[in-house]
Amino acid sequence: TVRRFLEVHGETLEKVVFAVSELEEATYQKLLPLYFPRSLEEEVRSLPYLPADIGNAEGEPVVPERQIRITEKPGIPDDASDEEGLEADLSFIGSHAFARMEGDVDKQRRLILQGQLSEAALQKQHQR
Repeated sequence: TVRRFLEVHGETLEKVVFAVSELEEATYQKLLPLYFPRSLEEEVRSLPYLPADIGNAEGEPVVPERQIRITEKPGIPDDASDEEGLEADLSFIGSHAFARMEGDVDKQRRLILQGQLSEAALQKQHQR
């Protein structure tokens, strides 16, 4: 991350200081030449040891599962056309697990702990 940041903003900084513990120091001493080679020879030697994916332009890891994906019209399938208007099949609305969630889960949990939830509600909670 530091190397990628310096590639973009390095001219604005005079010095980078790594504050590490004694336990971490040996690791940094071994890995710093890989990411900050002091010569062309050291750079060539370090290439096989560097990971193939070094993140985005800022050096941050890119995890596809954590990326925010925003659709233009959430809840409407991609194949639905705008021309269908009100006749569109809306049966899929409310089918998502979050939409089926009933009541306030925290309130139900509190009532269970206080022993104030009905037997039917307790059975439903147990089924969930």
